[in-house]
Amino acid sequence: MGMEYCIMDSPYLLCWLESTAYSQWIVAGLVGWPLMLSMHAVGLAIIVGIMFTLNMRMFGFFRPIPYVAINDLMVFGWIGIALNIFSGFSLFMAQANFYITNFPFLLKISFIILGIANLHYTQKVLKRDAAIWDSSGVVPQISMVLAGSSLAFWILAVVGGRLIAYL
Repeated sequence: MGMEYCIMDSPYLLCWLESTAYSQWIVAGLVGWPLMLSMHAVGLAIIVGIMFTLNMRMFGFFRPIPYVAINDLMVFGWIGIALNIFSGFSLFMAQANFYITNFPFLLKISFIILGIANLHYTQKVLKRDAAIWDSSGVVPQISMVLAGSSLAFWILAVVGGRLIAYL
């Protein structure tokens, strides 16, 4: 399938993405779509699971777990994000014209970007202040704000992702 099957008035880049051999392998083969979708689910479980744990700790739960230890766990969160970027872009390529106009998809991507920005800033704050927070035993206000916004961003990203198939 080449670009001759592209929707009229679609941007050239989207048509090209959909017409690549890699995209065709994903959408038409027996392995590509299930593999990318499974990889996406694993990456999502990693990042959302780690962020949920981190956020709960930042709300003051799981006090025996030091902030420093959770900050070290963030390496795996970035691996989950990397898996999702690769698998998500692969899935996007297969139906780029559909996704680019799908409101839940655009909502999902917006909240993922906000979640990643929040994660990056949270990591900077933890690197700077985690030892102080652990020694004082006090949950600072910035911790609550970062955790609350992170939970909102990741929950809305997951819900947006689920709604893609239905709206």
